[in-house]
Parts: sequence; structure tokens; C-alpha cells
Amino acid sequence: MLTMSDDHGTISVLKLVTGRLTSADFGTLRQAQLQAQAQGRGALLVDLSAVRRITRSGLAALVEFQSEMPREVVLGFFGARKTVRREFDRCAVSRLLDLFETREQALQTPAFRAKRLSGVKAVLLVAGTGSRMAPMSHQTPKPLLDLLGRPVLDHVMAHLSQFGIRDFILNPGHLGPQFHAHIQSSASRSVQFLNEGRYVGSDWHAEPMGSASTLLALQTRRMAFDDDFVVLCGDAVSDVDLADMMDTHRRTGAEVTIAVQQVAPEDVQKYGIIETDVSGRITGFVEKPTPEAARSHLASTGIYIVNPRALQRLSGGMGQDIARHLMPAVLAAGGHMQVYDANFSWVDMGCGRDFYRTTSRGLRGLIPGVEPCGREIRRHVWAAAGAQVSPRAVIVGPCFIGADAVVEAGAKLEGPTAIGAGAYVEARTLVRRAIVMPKTAVRAGTWVDEMIVAGTWALDHRTANGDVRCQIPLEGVVPAAADPVSRSWPHRQMVGGM
Repeated sequence: MLTMSDDHGTISVLKLVTGRLTSADFGTLRQAQLQAQAQGRGALLVDLSAVRRITRSGLAALVEFQSEMPREVVLGFFGARKTVRREFDRCAVSRLLDLFETREQALQTPAFRAKRLSGVKAVLLVAGTGSRMAPMSHQTPKPLLDLLGRPVLDHVMAHLSQFGIRDFILNPGHLGPQFHAHIQSSASRSVQFLNEGRYVGSDWHAEPMGSASTLLALQTRRMAFDDDFVVLCGDAVSDVDLADMMDTHRRTGAEVTIAVQQVAPEDVQKYGIIETDVSGRITGFVEKPTPEAARSHLASTGIYIVNPRALQRLSGGMGQDIARHLMPAVLAAGGHMQVYDANFSWVDMGCGRDFYRTTSRGLRGLIPGVEPCGREIRRHVWAAAGAQVSPRAVIVGPCFIGADAVVEAGAKLEGPTAIGAGAYVEARTLVRRAIVMPKTAVRAGTWVDEMIVAGTWALDHRTANGDVRCQIPLEGVVPAAADPVSRSWPHRQMVGGM
């Protein structure tokens, strides 16, 4: 006998309710597997905890069941008693089956994590101008800024993909065509756009709608959501366990669930602060209160799981925001909103100072899931494809050298430092605790110390809190393409290379 004991998204948990497992149980397992597939289940976990004895034919049935499983379906077994495990080991079946001690252990493996949110859609909010990140965001949207060899948005999407999320919706606004050029659908993912801008002649003009209005437009115009969906900012890196968050959301029956983190009392004015009851149900929300006015230190991370019925709380029209309009509307209507308060990493890159700190932490391995692209050519020094690094360059890690960048003999880098793709660092230079933006040339004799630099501007990242505006260029740092000397650099003698 077989029963459905639980369900985790697209993962079915089947319990064998039999004291003695024999070959006769194969048909029951096979029937349950076909039924689960018909329901769109991409993974099966078989609970063996009720099985007290297993015959040789029963062992053969489990092996045959696993061997006939379609390749796209993940299968595992858990909960076997000691007597059954001894039989598995004695007959060498343990090497043929994917066995786990507990259901929780199985669900945390990459194969099962990649199935838990299959079919769930993710909305990545990317329309903002990123004004506090200026001047970096003037020519590149903040979600597409390079973070150790990959755009920030790629790090976000890679994290979502770990849970089986393959359906993405983006709302390009500021510098929107760059998103269309960078993100495309493929065999492994579907990408849709709701443009918050349009071309006027050959020029793109952003027309921001507001985050809540974006969600409402997706539903009213396209009927995009028929079940719970995820909403995130495209410029914030996190390792939040979205599968566990979804379990909380569905268990509590919430219309909206918000991932939160505790922040220091002096930092509450930077965030939306949430008040809850003892069960984690949201009772109030205040956007960026003063430390004196804040009644909580729970900050919204801008990571949401939303049920489509929450969008019915909104009136029509543009300019509505999730924090300032959707959440108050749900609360006013008596709707259930829940917090997800767990231990996870969250990096909000709001300004140049945050961007350097994120780069620094990524280089030191302090952000789960974020690591430099390329290979480690020296201890704590990574180089992406096409980078040329002279063996006579002095490099004290951690440092990252981007694709096709060049570091000449006699240059000195001190980490944490990142050199952008296509950049050129000439001899007799010092780049210390800095970021050199892509396609930027650092000329001989130049010191770049505690700064983020490009060919047309420079920032001291220690004070780049969003209030600092574009500074004059640093002498000796120029756009690589515009520098006459840079055109001859490929012909200069390099010692070594990648």
C-alpha cells in the first residue's frame, strides 16, 4: 500500500505502508510514479520508515523502479530502518539507490532543491535609475554592473535557478535596451519583459510605473500569475532559502510573505520596518522611520512571495509601490501578511560604498554563491578568460582581473581589488583596495587608492553613500578606447599571459 504523505511544490513524498516489501510492491510504486508525473511532479521521495522487512525480490523491485525512472525525474528513498539498511548494505544495493536518512536531508540536496519551486515565476524588478549608485549607473543599469566577472543580475538568477525557477519576468526601464540585449530565453529558461519605457525615434525613454503597478499590469494585461510567485530586486544578492520561504508562505496561508532581517537600531531609517505579532503575522509597516519612532528592528529585504489575490487589493493606476501601497492595502483589508525571519545572507547594493563592500566580501568568500569567475592563477588572485597578467606584476590578494584585462609587469595590485573587463593597468602603477571599471586605462605612475575609477570619473568608495555626485576624473585614469597609448598596448612586450 502506498500513500501520499506530503507535498513540497513539485516534489511528491510517497509512503510505503507495508511491513514486508516484496516484488509485488513494484506495480504500486510504478502506478504512483505515473500519477505524480501526470500531476507535473518532477521529483519523488519514497518514505521507507514503515518497512520492517525487505525480501530479495523487494530489493530488486526498488532497483528496477529506480532504473525505469525517467531521466528528468529525481528519485530518492529515506527513513529506512536499521534492519532494512543492513539488508541494503549486505546485498550492495546501497550503491545503486539514492538513500537518505531523513526527508529533510534529501530536500536539501542540490538535485531536490532544484525541483522544489519548479513552475514558480519570478519577477525581477530592474526598472530603477539607481541614482544613489551614480555615476556607475549612468551608462549601465545597476543590476547589470559587473560583480567579479558576472552582472549582479546573473548572480540573482543563478540563485533562483537552484530552486528550479525557470520563468523570469523583468521590467526594463532605465537603459532598458541593455536588458533585452543581455537576457534572453533559452532551452533552460523563459524570459519575458514588461517594458517600462519606449523608443522615441532612436532614443529610449524610461517610463517608470511603480513596483506594485508593475505587478498589477502583469496580471490585468497578461494574466501572468495563477499561483504564488516570487518578487525580488534585480540588484540585491542573497542566499535566502526560497523553498523554505515558500513552505512558510503556504503553511500560513499568507497573501504576501516578506523575507526580513534584524538591523541595528541606528540603521532603521534606511529600510521599511515591519511590526509583527508572536506568530510572525505582520501587524504594521513603517517606511524608513527615525530610530526613535521605530517599534521594531525587522527590516524588509525586498524579497516577497505574493499570492495573486493580494493584487486585487490595489486600485488601478500608475505609481503604486509594494511597500507604500500594496502592503498597506492588504493590511487595511484584513489580509494576512507573514514574515520569513531566518538566517540568510542579504547584500543590498544601494550606493558606491555598498558596491565596493560587496566586491570585497565576494573576493573573501563571505557571500554564499558569489565567487570570482575564471581560475585562480595565484593564491587569492583570480583571472577571467582572456586576461593577461604578467608574472612580474606584484599582486597581493584577494584580487580579480576581468576578461581580456591586462596587468603589465611592474604594476602593483593590493586587495581587495577588482579590475574590470577590458581594462589596462600599466607598469609603475599602484591599485590598492579599489575597483577599476571595465574598459578603463590606468597609466604609468598613477596611484588608485581606496577608489572606484572609470575613464571619466572617480569616487572615494569610503564616502560614496549615495549623496556624493560625480567627481572629476583621476589624473592618469582614462577611457581605454580613447587613450592613444592604449591602442599600442597590445604591441608592447608582455611577460607571461593567460
